[in-house]
Amino acid sequence: MPIYLLLPLSAAVVYALGSISIKRALSDGVVVGQSFHLSNVVLGLVFLPLLFLGLATIDWTIVWKPMVMGTAFFVGHWLTFGAIRRGDVSLVTPLMGTKVVFVALGVVVLSGKVPSVPLWIAAFLTTLGIFVMGLGDLKGGSRLFFTIAVTLASALVFGVSDVLVSTWARGFGAMPFLAVGSGTVAVWSLLMWFCQGRPVFFPKGPGSGWAWAGAIFIAVQAMVMGIGLALFDDATGINIVYASRGLWVIALVVLFGHWLGNREHRDQGRGFLWRVAGTLLLSVAIVIAVMDRARVMAELAP
Repeated sequence: MPIYLLLPLSAAVVYALGSISIKRALSDGVVVGQSFHLSNVVLGLVFLPLLFLGLATIDWTIVWKPMVMGTAFFVGHWLTFGAIRRGDVSLVTPLMGTKVVFVALGVVVLSGKVPSVPLWIAAFLTTLGIFVMGLGDLKGGSRLFFTIAVTLASALVFGVSDVLVSTWARGFGAMPFLAVGSGTVAVWSLLMWFCQGRPVFFPKGPGSGWAWAGAIFIAVQAMVMGIGLALFDDATGINIVYASRGLWVIALVVLFGHWLGNREHRDQGRGFLWRVAGTLLLSVAIVIAVMDRARVMAELAP
């Protein structure tokens, strides 16, 4: 397996921890706006040191590029929080795996690089897995369809953001690009907070610790993913491996759900089994993607 694919794999595990932590915080009384703004500001602070890696070589005439990427990330993040608030993380997180399809299409549109046949097969299996995951929840009514629609919209926007990082970052300076983009996310969040009348910013009560944990986990995994996208020209392969976060969420909910205060695997009954089946299809897609990346790396080796 190409060593760089360990980046999205580790990011997937950390994202699963972050999404479950945020869901727990919301269940324990943290206001969704507090958790959202906290996550964005922590994100900006975590990425800030990267600004000084290559600062002297930055072409400030194209600073709008990381700002556009950051704006897209902010919108995607806002949509994700809306989906987590209304739906189960064992549904929302695997659904986010559809991002790989949008990334594959975005790479074709923006760079003209057509992904290989195995990667298209992996993207198809990812989509099929998402469909299977929803079979057990068809009776969920308007709440289910709202969750699915918002999650898919989030995946689309995040897909655009990832393609922009992969396409633009090296031309601006990879590490400063990530820092400016993440700073843009924090600025947008603070502006929204101000327009909302400056409500209490820091969470209080029993859910505050979970909110901080979720914010840190989300920021760390975003940095790992951002570095992978910025340094390696493989947005599609990276995102297919990253789709394993759905598998990790399922595993965490089943194995540690009681300790984490998450009962989705018990409350959803048979519907949860459909989610497991869909997640296994996502895992097959990941294996195909990894094998294809290994083949490509072997062909390029001297």
